[in-house]
Amino acid sequence: MLVKKTIGSAVFIICLLVTCLVAKGAQNDFTLELHGERLTLSAEKIPLHTILGKLVEQGVVVKLDPQINPLITANYVKSPAEQVFGAILDTASYSLLWESKKGPEGSTDISLTEIQIFKSGRQDLMKPLLQPKNNDIAQLRNGSFYVKNEILVQLAAGSDIADLERYLKQYNATVTPGKIPGIYRVAFSGDVDVQAIIQEIKKIYTSESADLNYAYPIQEPIAYPSPVQAADLELEYSAPGNNHAPIAILDTGLSTGTVDFDKLIISSLNATNPDVAVTDTIGHGTQMALIATGLVEPYGTGDERRQTYNPIIAIKAFEDNGFITDYTIMQSIHFALENNARVLSLSWGTETNNGFMEKAFEYASAQGLIAVAAAGNEPTGKPVYPAAYPSVIGVGALDPHGTQKWNNSNYGSFVAFYAPGFANMPVGYKGEPGLYAGTSISTAYVASAISSFLAQNPSATTQEVLEFLNTEY
Repeated sequence: MLVKKTIGSAVFIICLLVTCLVAKGAQNDFTLELHGERLTLSAEKIPLHTILGKLVEQGVVVKLDPQINPLITANYVKSPAEQVFGAILDTASYSLLWESKKGPEGSTDISLTEIQIFKSGRQDLMKPLLQPKNNDIAQLRNGSFYVKNEILVQLAAGSDIADLERYLKQYNATVTPGKIPGIYRVAFSGDVDVQAIIQEIKKIYTSESADLNYAYPIQEPIAYPSPVQAADLELEYSAPGNNHAPIAILDTGLSTGTVDFDKLIISSLNATNPDVAVTDTIGHGTQMALIATGLVEPYGTGDERRQTYNPIIAIKAFEDNGFITDYTIMQSIHFALENNARVLSLSWGTETNNGFMEKAFEYASAQGLIAVAAAGNEPTGKPVYPAAYPSVIGVGALDPHGTQKWNNSNYGSFVAFYAPGFANMPVGYKGEPGLYAGTSISTAYVASAISSFLAQNPSATTQEVLEFLNTEY
């Protein structure tokens, strides 16, 4: 027998009958334990989506409005579930579906089967919360990462993909066209020698290139231990006007639990799994969105409060394991172009120089996108990509005063500009809010400046954008 309970103006956290979950979240540990219809909950600043994801792993169906993702702090021990729900969350409605079964000696066992979370009257906005699917990442001897049992192939103009598919049939491979013309992803169902297959394809077929689907880890910002107060956000902002230049942020996603981005989000995509809602269990993408929109200004930028804010296209391009791949980059760029982005904000980088990643950003540049990327938080002087590609603007970081190069900032001829790189963040990176530093921040800040300039000068060329940046930095 199924029992449904609907309660207005509340969102909840709950788990399976007599099941205790102690999960390692992106920021802290949390515990869930349900005894019948009584709930034990211990959580501190844990995103709702993170907690619900653990329930999905246990077989609970979760449907919710993706924009509902508050940070949950609670400490209840065997309290009535309804009491806990009403006490900790009050901005949305929810429905619980329970299953009642006869237990031994005539007892009745109750277990949770489905959760629905929605804004009042807007059940139509709900989407299933699915388990994230991370690629199997392997590493080469030179330190580069790649997706195991996948390759990318670019066919020369006029080539027939059917020829390649016939050859790959012996490996039971799946060929998927990418969003950039002529490039295909090839996925093998079992372990194969991808390096040998790449060489064979290059010999037999008219292929411009074939290579691994490389993967790149997120660039971590540096958190400073000195306690600082949470940033004072000005949330009474207006939606951008008709003349705006959206920034596509290719990062770890976006969490709306702490900040209301509603007026500034043009569109969003989970490029790692389009069927899954955009979330941010790491926090990096949300931090960069705060800088790119202008809701948070880095230190050294002046005290004047903004009058306008920049719209963003939030793209979760990094999986929850912290990696982005060449194929995901291409899918993300295509989505950015479809949604009229003018700027790409890339607060990450790698020393791995790969042809397919370079092709992706050449394609973006040819379509009119202006890409800015982080130079890196280690002062090695070595090129970091994509910042070092000719089609991308490389950005280093300044100190907290915004006057001198930050000691940890990378440098070199590929760094076009140095910009403020310290900010007081109300959202942490795998941790608490506070003071963060890095070329990630300076990159998002330059992307913000370009967006503001293009909003005032919509027909400006890339050269004119560079001239503007030269006057600023």
